[in-house]
Formats: sequence, structure tokens, C-alpha cells
Amino acid sequence: MTTTHLPQRPYVGVPLEVTLEELPRVVGEAFDRVATMLAAHGAAPRGAVIRYIAFRPGDVVDIEVGHLVDPAELEGAPIEADVLPAGEYSVVHHEGPYAELGEVTARLMDTWPDAGLVPAMAHTTTGDDYASWYELYLDMPRPGPRGPEGAVEVCVLVLPA
Repeated sequence: MTTTHLPQRPYVGVPLEVTLEELPRVVGEAFDRVATMLAAHGAAPRGAVIRYIAFRPGDVVDIEVGHLVDPAELEGAPIEADVLPAGEYSVVHHEGPYAELGEVTARLMDTWPDAGLVPAMAHTTTGDDYASWYELYLDMPRPGPRGPEGAVEVCVLVLPA
């Protein structure tokens, strides 16, 4: 297991608190909402992102859903980009059904102990949350036999254990 240095990636997203069951149904609408907001201010979406912030009891997850952006396009707009931080990431590329992303991510995380890695954590008012864990959707979803599918990179900021 090797890591990949990823650059800082500016994005605009909307926060959501959803159950894992609700997640697939609500992200499409959130992607569209952010894309519409960006277009209204002359900014182009540059890649869809789901950022995982924290997992809560009852299968509730705090996420941000949005798009990568060029901050220069937002100058003068009432929108401020956040950033996915630069650093060493554990990354897996998945081409296939989005329904498999949970399994793909679990397999990625299962490699960390042998590689001497742990996820980077952020200490917040709500507890220990992931410093940076996101899915980057590399193309538009297309219909497949198991639901929407496409190319996705799962990226988790990691540290030596």
C-alpha cells in the first residue's frame, strides 16, 4: 500500500446530515443545487465531490456535497470556497456501480494496519472527525444493472500509525 500526495483542492459544498440509507437518494439533488448556485455566479463545476466529515450513532453521517471550483471564478461572488487539504492520501480508483463504494472503501481501509497508516483526524466540538475523506466523481453517472455507475476516486488523508 502506497500513498499519493494530492494537492489542495478548492470546492463549494452544502452540508448534509443523512443516514447511510438516505445518502444515495439525496446527493444528486445536492450536486444539482450547488452546480446551479455556481452557474448563477459564473463559476463552472470542475468535479463532483462528497466529503465525509463524521459518522454518528444510528448510521448518521455528516457530509458535504458539492463541486471542485476555480476560486478565481468566484471573485466578487457571495460564495466562498473551502479546501480539501493537500497531503498524503490513501487512494483507490473505482470504475463501476456506486453501490460498491462502501465495500471498496472498506477494502482500502483494511490495508492500512499492514501499511502502518491511520486516517488523519480533526478534533472538533463534535468529537474526532476525519480531517479529509472524500469521493471524487470523475465523470457523469451512467445507468448500470446495479444502479448508477462511473469512475470514482476514494481519497483519505492518512498519517503514519
